[in-house]
Amino acid sequence: MLSTTWIFKDILSRHRVKAFDSLLSRKLPVSKTTKHLQLGEHFLFFSPSFDKLDTDGYFSYQSPAILLGNPDLHYCRRIWGQGEIIQYSPLLLDQEYACHESIKYIKKLRDEHVVCIERALMQTSSENAFNKSGVCLLERRVLMYTNSFANKTTTRALTEKEDYRSLLNFTVTDMDIVAYGQLSLNPHRIHWDRGYSRHVEGYNDIIMQGPFSVQLLLKCIQPLLDKPIRQLRYRNLNYIYPNTTLSICQSLNSSDKKCKFQIRDLQETNLVYLVAEAIF
Repeated sequence: MLSTTWIFKDILSRHRVKAFDSLLSRKLPVSKTTKHLQLGEHFLFFSPSFDKLDTDGYFSYQSPAILLGNPDLHYCRRIWGQGEIIQYSPLLLDQEYACHESIKYIKKLRDEHVVCIERALMQTSSENAFNKSGVCLLERRVLMYTNSFANKTTTRALTEKEDYRSLLNFTVTDMDIVAYGQLSLNPHRIHWDRGYSRHVEGYNDIIMQGPFSVQLLLKCIQPLLDKPIRQLRYRNLNYIYPNTTLSICQSLNSSDKKCKFQIRDLQETNLVYLVAEAIF
């Protein structure tokens, strides 16, 4: 595998964060004004600036074909499966940070490849580093590359209703999905090109971005918690289509150190879109 690290610099503009708040303000309480990013808001920044995109409209530099130097490895779909966020120090608004991105691993599973990407965010000025390594936030994201057509039957989780309580409901629209793609500079066609999404990859419609669902969860739960989240692990279980009403749920079996959350379908409560565990 190619041993490569990419570095992207960005200024954490409060204007982009406000634009995201405006996107949700019709449905969610407005966040309190702070001098730093809330956990998950880094997803709005550090988009790669490469010109070359794959046929699905997404960046090609992390594909198995490029990483393994094998042009025969063609995949028709990539799926954001799961990830982890670890917060070490605050990310200050209107300051420049560097994202050091690397490949943690690439694995072959049957006819598919799984790529784990690690991103370390640090201030560009070393004298302002908050800890010995200078890393303020560490993120891992796991993408699956596959040639299977999108499964139109959803996975239903066997969950007991009384184990979770609903915190907030949110109806995601097609314009919410398109607007988030523009805010985060995400060119992936499955989030804006309905014809491509249906006829090429086999979805019923465009689908909600993985980072959007995680950021939405964090936006809903953080104001309700009495302590900051140090670490979040999450897994995407089902595609979220436009006009879906989501229920943000919290486990009743929480502790002082960790708590589990889910994003469910409001009408079909056994249909779970995302599961997450927050560690305090």
